[in-house]
Amino acid sequence: MLRALSIRHFAIIDALELEFEPGFTAITGETGAGKSILIDAMGLLLGDRADSNLIADGKEQAELSARFELADGSRALAWLKEQALAEDQELVVRRLLSARGTSRAWINGRPATIGQLAELGELLVEIHGQHEHQRLERSETQRQLLDQQVDPALPQQVRDRWQQWQACVEALSDFERECGNPEQIDLLRFQVRELDDLALAPGEFARLESEQERLARSDELRAAVARAAAALDLDEQASVRSLLLEAIHAINGVRELDERLHDVGKLLDEARINIDEAIAELERHEDTEESDPKRLEQLDRRLQKTLDLARKHRTEPDALPELAARLRQRLERLEDQDQARDRLEKAMSEALSAWRVSAAALSDARRLVAARLEQDVAASLARLGMERARLRIDVEARPEAEPTAHGQDRIAIQFSANPGQAPRPLARVASGGELSRISLALMLSAGPGDGAMVRVFDEVDAGIGGETAEVVGRFLRQVAERGQAFCVTHLAQVAARADHQVRVHKSLAEDNTELSVDRLDRSERRREIARMLGNPDSDRSLAHAEELLEQR
Repeated sequence: MLRALSIRHFAIIDALELEFEPGFTAITGETGAGKSILIDAMGLLLGDRADSNLIADGKEQAELSARFELADGSRALAWLKEQALAEDQELVVRRLLSARGTSRAWINGRPATIGQLAELGELLVEIHGQHEHQRLERSETQRQLLDQQVDPALPQQVRDRWQQWQACVEALSDFERECGNPEQIDLLRFQVRELDDLALAPGEFARLESEQERLARSDELRAAVARAAAALDLDEQASVRSLLLEAIHAINGVRELDERLHDVGKLLDEARINIDEAIAELERHEDTEESDPKRLEQLDRRLQKTLDLARKHRTEPDALPELAARLRQRLERLEDQDQARDRLEKAMSEALSAWRVSAAALSDARRLVAARLEQDVAASLARLGMERARLRIDVEARPEAEPTAHGQDRIAIQFSANPGQAPRPLARVASGGELSRISLALMLSAGPGDGAMVRVFDEVDAGIGGETAEVVGRFLRQVAERGQAFCVTHLAQVAARADHQVRVHKSLAEDNTELSVDRLDRSERRREIARMLGNPDSDRSLAHAEELLEQR
């Protein structure tokens, strides 16, 4: 849900801060008041291409920001988590436009690309208006209209099986590429032979390094052991052991006189035991430790060979055993080309067959949904004043086509506004107002999906009035029940159905034209709707406005 919109130095807006509530909000104002500027600002926040001409005269940059509240489990929140941009369930999008023609964007305070804005924007807001055909004509949009009504397990199964098939295709492609290069097999044989000759065991490199360092410093090690042994127990001079024995003898002579010395005596006895054990261990070390130049030379050669191979393969020495196993498996696979190719081709064929079964099931489900949607949309269009209009949703299965993650179907929405006119693509036969109403009818007929929950309608009331306008108003309230709806409208019947209403108007300040937006209370709404009916000062218009508001 859109909670707030902030605009500074944009077009004729100096500074504007708006807050929004759930439900249906009508945006009204005189023709030419600048209502579309709000939609332009929202479009830029959602990744539309920037235009430096939209920056207010005399300003270096324009600043736009919007704050959204995201539902738990929404696609937008999932996208933010994938991008490591989530901040609980609140989202702040910000964009700066420079007079130099550059722009910068942030998502939750972190720098973002315009592509990321656009990707996120499609999950946040749908803007329906004069360019509606650009969205409705996207194959992805048309597919989503159907797929949000089928069992979600069907499109998911198609995606999963397509990924399995794609993995098989890539494995076979890699295999063919390697098999097509005999030099690659020769190189693999040489590399495997080198690694097999080395025959480095897991963990061996660390053990070799430790042993090599010990042998390289054997003289230093023996000298240190000798010094330690001499310090502990040397007959020619006072040693640690002799001094300790002297201390024990002194305490033992008087420990009966003072019970506190019993603990001291015990500690000295324990120290003597530890000293004796240390002396014995040092003597054993002196007896066994010898320099081994031949072994040291062997270790140096093996370590150097290991380091050379690791550097050659651009890996760590400890990773060489795993690399050897991997290269050996790869070589075995290539040397067994015929059988390996048969296995890969069989796996790819089985994956393709499984995908076709799933794609066919999805096609059948889509056709059932399309038939129901055609009937529901026709009924909705009739209520919207388009009784003679006909919408056709073609689902053309192409079982022999290249597999895709979305199935085998070509989906096309065709439209005919008048009897006798063959249905044709929307953009070629529908006006802006018709496109908005078609979109509204499709949205209501398709029911709640997992798409954007903020919807903006522009020109939805073009060319309609009277009872049809009231139907549009009721439809917009239905749309808002699933999230939030905004409608730029000139029709009193539509505005009166809204939960909230804002008025856009221009004013002159110091020879500058400025745009402001006012949130209307009940009394102000009554007067604004009376203006839309023709005369804000007429008792009759005011009474009619009150009647419309009561019907809401």
